[in-house]
Amino acid sequence: MAQEKWLVQPGESRTIDVELVRTLKIGFIGGQIDVIAHDEPGARVEVHSVQGRDLKITIDGDRLEIDHPQLRWDNFIEVFKSMRSNAKADVSVLVPRDVALKFGVVSATALISGLHTDARLSTVSGDVVADGLVGDIELNSVSGELSVRDHSGRINAHTVSGDVTVSGSIRKLAVDGVSGDVMADISGTPDEIAINTVSGDSTIRIPEAIGARYRANTVSGRVQLDNVVIVGSVGKGYTGTAGSLDGSWVDINVNSVSGAVSVLRGPSASQESARQGGEGASA
Repeated sequence: MAQEKWLVQPGESRTIDVELVRTLKIGFIGGQIDVIAHDEPGARVEVHSVQGRDLKITIDGDRLEIDHPQLRWDNFIEVFKSMRSNAKADVSVLVPRDVALKFGVVSATALISGLHTDARLSTVSGDVVADGLVGDIELNSVSGELSVRDHSGRINAHTVSGDVTVSGSIRKLAVDGVSGDVMADISGTPDEIAINTVSGDSTIRIPEAIGARYRANTVSGRVQLDNVVIVGSVGKGYTGTAGSLDGSWVDINVNSVSGAVSVLRGPSASQESARQGGEGASA
């Protein structure tokens, strides 16, 4: 397939249909962008409210690129973390559920929904929501908030001051942060949870019944692991276990300078379903 490209100028709107897309790369500045999965092999791009800079869209074979900055990038954060621009657009993209996604925004808000594929999502200061994804995802933020809802797979997140909130059946969670807070509500039995933070607070909720092995270090922060509280254990650390370590259990590794870390217990998925069923029957 020959390359095709479109340039949407400020004040223009455009709808573009593409027959086959397997790879999607998005570089976006400000405004709003939604990437929604569907069960067709093609894609539809709807562009509105372009301001400040032309928006370039390219299809090359089965590779679709939506490019607002129009600057070459591989590591989005490194290239755009100091960018200041008034460029904006509102874009909606329908793509195949299994499209390979590489995604970066500067200040735009974004929604990525329903993909069943691995993805890399980066933001400088815009808030990004990933909803109902299946696969392994990498998240990168300077100050934008990252929210992952109802996820199935692994999550690897890096943030400076942006908060990270995740929920779902997460097999492995790794978060490196400076001052951003981390909130994780995990169902099922994860294999490993690793949190490294300087001053950000972290709260992790795991099912009540699963076993856990804990390793924790903090300089001046407060770490609560089930009923064990560690305060300022620098140089000593803490190692302990809870429940049975036969079969399925989780490794939890926590390192903090001054941030507070809490690992709490919640109902399992089966207990929650039973509770909701009981409420429905009583209603």
